[in-house]
Amino acid sequence: MTAPAGLVLGVDAGGTKTDAALADANTGELIASVRVGPGNHERVGWAGSADALRLALDTVCSAAGATVGVVTAGAWGLAGLDWPADAERYREIIDSFELAGPQLVVNDAFLALEQAPPGAAIAVVAGTGMVAVARDATGRTARTLGVGAGHGEWGSGGDVVRAAAEGVAGAHLGFGPPTDLTAAALAASGATDASDYCRLVWREHRPALTPADVWDVAAGGDAMAASIAARAADSYAAAAASLVRRLHLEPTPTVLLTGRVLDPGHDLLHTAIEAAFAARLPGTTVRRLGVAPVLAAVRAASRIAAQRGGSPGIRHRSC
Repeated sequence: MTAPAGLVLGVDAGGTKTDAALADANTGELIASVRVGPGNHERVGWAGSADALRLALDTVCSAAGATVGVVTAGAWGLAGLDWPADAERYREIIDSFELAGPQLVVNDAFLALEQAPPGAAIAVVAGTGMVAVARDATGRTARTLGVGAGHGEWGSGGDVVRAAAEGVAGAHLGFGPPTDLTAAALAASGATDASDYCRLVWREHRPALTPADVWDVAAGGDAMAASIAARAADSYAAAAASLVRRLHLEPTPTVLLTGRVLDPGHDLLHTAIEAAFAARLPGTTVRRLGVAPVLAAVRAASRIAAQRGGSPGIRHRSC
């Protein structure tokens, strides 16, 4: 493959994986995309994060038959970028790559706003963590902390599977109702019974379940799983409502939902989310983003490149 003379780079680094993609800066055609290991410093440390980002960059350039010298603009959406010191450290890492052109460095949640229409926008992201971000019509932004359930942000993938494991334990010990989550947990983990499953969770830290497993059980009518969906939905709505108040977003703009907990399209969860938003922010429209965050990062990089002289946006093709 012969790489185009100019490329734009998008990177989405989280607690479970790091995605990188390159597009032609002139035509917008997607040239290559790759996935490597986690890049969130909170999971792998700063050295591990630097290694993952470097690997993602080198791997996607290799896949495109390009060198870093032809990257004319980049956008890096980075989980764990929560305070100014985080931004400074991430910027040092990215500067060490000696890329040509401007590089946008933001918390990964802000990538979702690239897919929103111009003006006010809100996005809720739930994956390894949970965070909400917003922008008003003037471009002013706000966000929740994104540091976990202890600070009011419940609904990450870890929160969901921990709640499911607690439900299984409660049913097993008799202080909670029976739940079909038990059968799902045994199937996912290979445990011999509920007691063995509890051992796997609390001794080996292997809940085995995924959020999708929990939503599937909820869709089958299980009250415990449905209550977890309702709790997560209310937390997402509460986070968005806090940003509406802080930025005075009236009327409330459409809320974009993304992250592995939200974006795959679980109808029961989405219905619960719509109900929670109707209660906290009546009249609000919520919709799944439906676009990989790394492509939103490429879109941001294309926008930056366009501001410097022209880039038409992204056209997708297989790579």
